[in-house]
Amino acid sequence: MRIRPLEKIRQSFSAKITLLVAASVIATSLVVGIVTTHSTGNFLTDQIREQFPSTLATTSARLRLWHDRQLTELRRLASAAAVRDNVERYAHGQNATAARDELAQYLRIVRENYSGYDELLVLDANGRTVASATGNASVHPGAGEEAWLELGENGFEEGSSRPIPGDHAFHEWLFVATRDSTIERSKQTWLAARVNLSQCGQILNDVKLGSGGDLFLVDAQGRFLTQPRKATEPKVVVAGIRVPTRQNGPVIVERRDTYDNRSAFHSKVHLDELGWWLVYEEDYAAAMSPVIEAQRRIWVSVLAVGGIFILVALRIAQSFLRPINELKLGAKRINEGLVGVKIPKRNDDEIGLMIDTFNEMASRITLWQAELQYKNKVLNTQNDRLQDMNERLEKLSVTDGLTGLFNHRHFWNLMNTELTRVNLHRGNLALTILDLDDFKRVNDKFGHAIGDLLLQTVATVLKDTVRDTDIVARYGGEEFAILLPDTDESGVQQVAEKIRAAIEAIRFNVPETDITLKVTVSIGVSVFRGNRREFFNAADRALYKSKAAGKNCVHYALA
Repeated sequence: MRIRPLEKIRQSFSAKITLLVAASVIATSLVVGIVTTHSTGNFLTDQIREQFPSTLATTSARLRLWHDRQLTELRRLASAAAVRDNVERYAHGQNATAARDELAQYLRIVRENYSGYDELLVLDANGRTVASATGNASVHPGAGEEAWLELGENGFEEGSSRPIPGDHAFHEWLFVATRDSTIERSKQTWLAARVNLSQCGQILNDVKLGSGGDLFLVDAQGRFLTQPRKATEPKVVVAGIRVPTRQNGPVIVERRDTYDNRSAFHSKVHLDELGWWLVYEEDYAAAMSPVIEAQRRIWVSVLAVGGIFILVALRIAQSFLRPINELKLGAKRINEGLVGVKIPKRNDDEIGLMIDTFNEMASRITLWQAELQYKNKVLNTQNDRLQDMNERLEKLSVTDGLTGLFNHRHFWNLMNTELTRVNLHRGNLALTILDLDDFKRVNDKFGHAIGDLLLQTVATVLKDTVRDTDIVARYGGEEFAILLPDTDESGVQQVAEKIRAAIEAIRFNVPETDITLKVTVSIGVSVFRGNRREFFNAADRALYKSKAAGKNCVHYALA
């Protein structure tokens, strides 16, 4: 079975010429576009890769400087007279209890006035606690003698440090000698400080990166020492990535999956003196967005130029194909029901003979085409009426018959659509739920007809008060709901208060009476924070708070 479009091209000389011209221009445009976008992508990818070594080097220097400052400050504290004198008294057994108490008091003062250390201890050569910042002279909680001795086979070393995992945090212990370095190790005492590595996280967060950039530290086992910027849940002390045992060669930038399975440019450098790995990642989608935009513009330009060339080429070919096109146009007009069609004869060749035959045939087609055209017109009119009725039915299916606002069902459809949009584009979405105060009294006293008029009045005020882009619906009975796209917490509270004041200003005159009713409304407000169900429930709870608070007020709830 033959494919009809291919058969038409084979049988049409005009189509063959047109296809040949178009194919030539399109093929050239595609080659130019592919080569250009490929070159642009490679160039911009190389530019992205070039920034990794400098960022890693600068950040590594900051981390080393921070670590050196911690040790320098600890050595300064260890050399303080209050530490050295009392350590000597303790070492020689000269009123050791008083020496330990004075050491503990000094450590507490230092810790209270210097926030860099989470804890300060004085340890003997066996790892036992001599004094601590908390005043506890017993073995340090959670780190008994055996635990301290596990930090090094040969005990503590001057200026040594050890990272130790805690509860959702990594801590680094720093050790410096408190006595002269000539003192034999078995008689040496040590000043130990516990530093929370979240300080390193602050240093990393201060480094300016792109929107997809991420900097974090891991230890030799691949456990996170600091919280990554892009992580949506706590990662510290969690084993997240695999790292080699040492740095092999220069910094390498590669594309790989991150700890949360995102594709990213990845590079790392080993901090030899600390035993840590500094990891730098750039989200691939965010980093390549300029590339994608540049490629899009290239393709738009290529297609635009290609289209211009196609138009020029077709214009030239058209002058050769004019007689054929006139014959085709005449056949098309007759097929559309027109009469009196006649094609001018330009030559006496084969095409001229075809034109004579066509004109003779066209002269015989008259009345039946006009009748067919008339019947088609009648049918089109009926179709237009049916479409108009369908549009009216569709409008009735989504609107409330009394107020003209969106109904309950369509409101939920629109809210689901808006929530999907917010999740995709990270925008804002707010919701207000309104309930007329004491509306049942109006129905009971004046009848449902008056109540309906009041609902219509309130609906008009609501539509006039909010923006055209806001979605107003009658949720049920005397309850209304309003979705406010691109509105944050402060914005929706202002709108809600504006609505409350506008309804409070209503003075509803009961028909055929001298009675004027004052209308108030209770309002609940929420802003979408990621939980679809809680988004509506929060506003509903806020509405009940407004009712419970005496009505005619606005309450806000975090969704």
